Amino acid sequence: MISYNTQLLSNNQEDLNDLKQLLEYHKVAFNVASKEQFGQEKNSIVLLHEKTYSKVRFLHPTIPSQVVIRAEQECLSSYRTAKSNKHKLKKPIEKKNLSMRLDKRLYSKNKDDKYSINITTSNKRKSFKYVVYPRLKELLDKYPHQDPLIYENNGKLFISFCFDNKIEKQKSKLALGVDIGMRVSAACSDGRIIVDRKFNGDKRKLRHLKDNLKSKGTKSARTHFRKLRHKEANKNRNQTHLIANKVLETNADTIVLENLKGIKAKKHKFQNKRAISQVPLFELRRVITYKAENAGKSVILVNPSYTSQIDSLTNKREGIRKGRRFYAKSGLVYDADLNASRNIANRSKLPVSYGNILDGQALVNVPIVCKPSAAQAAALQAPMALA
Repeated sequence: MISYNTQLLSNNQEDLNDLKQLLEYHKVAFNVASKEQFGQEKNSIVLLHEKTYSKVRFLHPTIPSQVVIRAEQECLSSYRTAKSNKHKLKKPIEKKNLSMRLDKRLYSKNKDDKYSINITTSNKRKSFKYVVYPRLKELLDKYPHQDPLIYENNGKLFISFCFDNKIEKQKSKLALGVDIGMRVSAACSDGRIIVDRKFNGDKRKLRHLKDNLKSKGTKSARTHFRKLRHKEANKNRNQTHLIANKVLETNADTIVLENLKGIKAKKHKFQNKRAISQVPLFELRRVITYKAENAGKSVILVNPSYTSQIDSLTNKREGIRKGRRFYAKSGLVYDADLNASRNIANRSKLPVSYGNILDGQALVNVPIVCKPSAAQAAALQAPMALA
């Protein structure tokens, strides 16, 4: 999904004022509906419409009916979001900005001018043009857009187009397992280890500085702390996109991830819970998912149980993991993260994009003159699937 914002234009300033007045009506209708919905257990559009519609029309008799309906729908959506995010509301949700999502009853395309739009205002439906930049022209010619959003910013009106640029998904033929971790950002079953030591070092310095500032408690320390918090959030967001881009540099058409929902809420006996809380597990999964869909790939979530304790060659729980190494029963030493990523990929029941999982160590307790076992030979001869 691609969104593009551009300014709305009109030769007549009164038309822009009428459109802005419509947004004012929408804000009033939303706030009236919010007061009626606050404290209600059910999110029923029928009940909310019965309580809201007549009150709004009494305040503004000229308001279009569809604007009231759009405000009611947006109000219910806001309360559903607050409920799903477990926000405890102490007062009704209030709409302060001027914005409204249009639908087919509130706008239409202009047949005479390709790059203009007809929008319902407080005084009939009128035609508006918008600034067409080269990138916007390319998107309009290539992709269909969904219902646009109009909003006011610094006294000017803008329109936001959302384009559906998803590529048709390929038929699942090859799976890439991805193990997300703390020290190693992502380990892929094709043998790639994605880690940025400079980023990890910078992050440790930031968190150490934040801890020192938090303990001081002075006004200047709190100001500096807020700046560092925003800086850390921006760096984490940027790093998440970089990791996702690296993961998707593969010929595999299916990305297999662990379903780690609720892992941060669990009690970890041997692991640092604070370190786990710093890993953006859900955000990384979200970014990988939407980027994969845009590239025509699929994302599968699998059960994460025992993926770090199973030998990926024998598919049995035999062997010991110590830190970054996995000591197999056969005598081989694997990279523990790569071994886990292959186990994740195997659970997709698809052919796996695999690479060398050995840790670079010699065979343990196996003489050089001895003929390697079938498992050892398979691990040694496994080709490196490069992106």
